[in-house]
Amino acid sequence: MKIRRYLIAALSFLIISCNNGTDDKTSFTEIDAPDEISERAYSFAELYEQSDTEYHLGGQDPVRAIKIDCSGLIIMCYKYALVDTKYQLLVSDMTANYMYTNASTHIAKSELKKGNLIFMGEAGSNSVTHIALFEKFENGRIYFIDSTQKDTNGDGINDIDGVTYRDYPEEDLRFKAFGRMRVKY
Repeated sequence: MKIRRYLIAALSFLIISCNNGTDDKTSFTEIDAPDEISERAYSFAELYEQSDTEYHLGGQDPVRAIKIDCSGLIIMCYKYALVDTKYQLLVSDMTANYMYTNASTHIAKSELKKGNLIFMGEAGSNSVTHIALFEKFENGRIYFIDSTQKDTNGDGINDIDGVTYRDYPEEDLRFKAFGRMRVKY
């Protein structure tokens, strides 16, 4: 009988504590990620780039694993960057388009800082289908880190596969928008 009362009390506590805050959408404040968080996220992207990762659609493996996609890279880098801070991601699993429409503040290209978001897509489309982390402007080019899989020379072999450091001309039509990750605290 004592065990049963204990279990009921423990379960009641768990149910109450688990519901506490999850149904209250106003229990947090949503802000742009501070610059130092974005810079930390970029440094984790560099770790992925140095870790011989492979592109994998839907992948969100931790740094010690090897398969990740573009949105998974951004999510994991920001998750790592937010460790031991008062901030959290708005949502723990997002596509590039979801981040574009729901989890970022859009900014001008001239406002980009290291670790900010670059939203990309096909040159002839307005759709956001890809995301990268901004590193710098240099000689009319935008440098970034992303995760992708591409056959760039048409030989049927993906010569880009995984997290890579790349650049495109500033006016490249694949750039759709730029933004700052939104976080909650």
